[in-house]
Amino acid sequence: MTDTFLEVRGRPVRVLRAESRRTSDAEPQLLVHGLGGSSVAWVEVMEGLSARGPVVAVDLPGFGRTAAVDDDRLTVQGYVDFVLEVADVLGWDRFTLHGNSMGGLMGTLIGADHPHRIDRLVLVSPALPPRSPLGLLRPARATIDGLLPLAVSSVSALALGAVGLAGPEMDERRNRAMLGLIYSDPDGVDRAVLDLMAADFAEDVDGVDRRRALLAATRSITALWTDPRSAWRAIRNVQAPTLVLGGTHDALVPARVLRSVLAERPDWQGHVLDDRRHALMLEDPDAYLEHFDRWQDGARAA
Repeated sequence: MTDTFLEVRGRPVRVLRAESRRTSDAEPQLLVHGLGGSSVAWVEVMEGLSARGPVVAVDLPGFGRTAAVDDDRLTVQGYVDFVLEVADVLGWDRFTLHGNSMGGLMGTLIGADHPHRIDRLVLVSPALPPRSPLGLLRPARATIDGLLPLAVSSVSALALGAVGLAGPEMDERRNRAMLGLIYSDPDGVDRAVLDLMAADFAEDVDGVDRRRALLAATRSITALWTDPRSAWRAIRNVQAPTLVLGGTHDALVPARVLRSVLAERPDWQGHVLDDRRHALMLEDPDAYLEHFDRWQDGARAA
């Protein structure tokens, strides 16, 4: 993999790239992280995905190492437009999109509004709302169990879909609580992966205002969740073959929401995995690649 920058509308955009290991019929894949994360969220699965074509994971403006410029709309729709611009710069007319959390919400909107651009969708714990805002008043047990340690450790705010770590100033207890949203066993996490994630938060990058991006994008997601009609309309309008992956212990996107999405779209393939959490590609990359490969091979056979 290479850690490099693309020029998009005259500004550098950080991407991780894995070159294709396929000489023909390559399928380009664009990977989109969740709110508060970065392209590093995909580092464990990129080599495996490259067996099917070139892979690019991108840092959204305001996160990772991509600066937000003055005219950036740090909203879900603004990020949708940005992802399509990145695909244009890469020269990809059509591609498979993998999206986690907010990235999964964005993928759903792109699949609905730009069907000519999307070959396939992989939605990993996508930040899709309950059918009714009243569903937010009944937190799932996994939500209570996952967020309570953060409350106990005096966390002032939690961004939906955050997968990163703060810098050295973050106390060990809060670090562990944040990791608990992603990993069932925080002690078993590869230290090298943690170091990569931490580096994106510990190092100051010119123009990367994470607080501004978090607040603006969180307001945008909240608006979509308060009035979920547009998100559910997008779910119904997606044309691309879609794979949904989630976990029964996800504190941020309850399993019941994913099951209701799959009931609405029985043509989609879905797996809500026992004991898994919010970012399967980090928690269990082997399972992620196994489900993806099986789905892709099944589609080819069909």
